[in-house]
Amino acid sequence: MEPNSTALAAWERLADIFHDNQNARAVALEQEFSSVRMETFPNVTTYCQRLKTLSDQLRDVGAPVNNHRLVLQLISGLTDAYKGVATLIRQSNPLPTFHHARSMLTLEEAGLAKMKPVEPPAAYVATQSRASDVSSQSTDRRSSNRSRSHNSKGRGGNRGNGGGSRRGTSQGSYPPMPPQPQYFLYQHWGWAPPPWVVPSCPYPTS
Repeated sequence: MEPNSTALAAWERLADIFHDNQNARAVALEQEFSSVRMETFPNVTTYCQRLKTLSDQLRDVGAPVNNHRLVLQLISGLTDAYKGVATLIRQSNPLPTFHHARSMLTLEEAGLAKMKPVEPPAAYVATQSRASDVSSQSTDRRSSNRSRSHNSKGRGGNRGNGGGSRRGTSQGSYPPMPPQPQYFLYQHWGWAPPPWVVPSCPYPTS
């Protein structure tokens, strides 16, 4: 606002501000409009909205985009999943409007979403993985316990047979042994003798 300024002068000043570097901005918008591709957007709606926004901005800087060019740019930037509907739109004569083409793409997107296999949630997969790990660990522990039990039974049987030999009886699958010195039995069966059983050197022969 300036003293003795008219509304027309203020309007023209604002127009100069908004239309400054108009041609340069038109070139930048044209390049961006021509390079828009659907793979950089999450869905059809955002892709179409970006094209419509750029076309509106080009119109504001004096480079309007007609419906024919807008629809051609729309189908040229589609991914391979939309080849069928892109061919259908391209072969239409005359070309459908931008809003009609957008509706066709939206319906195609919904159909493709229904054809995709439903994947289980990540939480379900993690739960199943943990359950499998727990089951595997439990199986390993049971196998280890059975192995220890089998080994302990074998050692217990050996001890039982050794004791039976000392008493002059036959137990298990080993034949009865004749009376032997106590330390010889420890060496034969691989047992560590208690400290109070070890005889003094030299060892007695009977």
